[in-house]
Amino acid sequence: MFAWKLVLEAIGMLIYATFIGFIFMGIERKAMARIQRRIGPPIYQPIIDTLKLLGKKESVSHGFIYDFGPVFALGASITALLFIPMGNFQLFSNNADLIVVAYLLEVPMLGIMLGAMSSGNPYSGLGVQRGLLTMVAMQLPYGLAIIALVQHWGTFKLSQLVALQQLQGWSITVPALALAFIVFDIVFQALLGLEPFDIITAPAEISMGPMVEYGGKQAAILFTQHAIQLFAETAFFAVLFLGGASNLLDLFLKQLLVLFIAIFVASIYPRFTIDQAAKFFWKWPTIIGIVAVLLTM
Repeated sequence: MFAWKLVLEAIGMLIYATFIGFIFMGIERKAMARIQRRIGPPIYQPIIDTLKLLGKKESVSHGFIYDFGPVFALGASITALLFIPMGNFQLFSNNADLIVVAYLLEVPMLGIMLGAMSSGNPYSGLGVQRGLLTMVAMQLPYGLAIIALVQHWGTFKLSQLVALQQLQGWSITVPALALAFIVFDIVFQALLGLEPFDIITAPAEISMGPMVEYGGKQAAILFTQHAIQLFAETAFFAVLFLGGASNLLDLFLKQLLVLFIAIFVASIYPRFTIDQAAKFFWKWPTIIGIVAVLLTM
């Protein structure tokens, strides 16, 4: 018998995550504006922008891969979302879903870059080169933070990770995992594409890089993908280090905390150059990650 209830729950959760993701995008713009003593746009502005883009007529296409890239990125973000425990909901679960989600949250960047390279725009190519180098540079500290978590809790299963934290305390309260938290937060900044790691888009330098050629419905898909990924990444962070949540309100508040930390860092640090970013990832986050791993052995 087809599980209609489960399908409806998944659709409802996807709608909720997309809406909250757009709100997070609006909060990000508004909070950064206030920190910089500007008024900023209304919180609901990303929703208006996306609806406006959906109504625009397509005028540019560079072939199938160019059109498929944003769809591929959106699909990866949705899949990652459905593996994350959100309150009492988790559609997909297996014994290594931590690794699955960690991997899927990086796939959207590859999808966007795949499409961007098909456009032939030099700014897109430069953004893709920066993006690939950033991904390579952050893999080591990213992996070390996850290894420290797994060694301490002894599981790759996200639901078990949440259950253990609810019994024994949040990951962030463990000294070794507090170091892993710092490493993961640095990588998280890059995954969100926020300063000082916004070198991939760098609006004032390379005109949004991989996204420069996208407009209309493709840009709307990318906006939607970013909203879902923003929700998924903040939820994943909360699950790993802040004990997850037993309900959506608790999860929302923890996600807001994670988001405001990222906004604060983005507001006070200037953009790295690509060589500075690579050297930084291979230095301090890697050293701290190694210490965290050694302390959990």
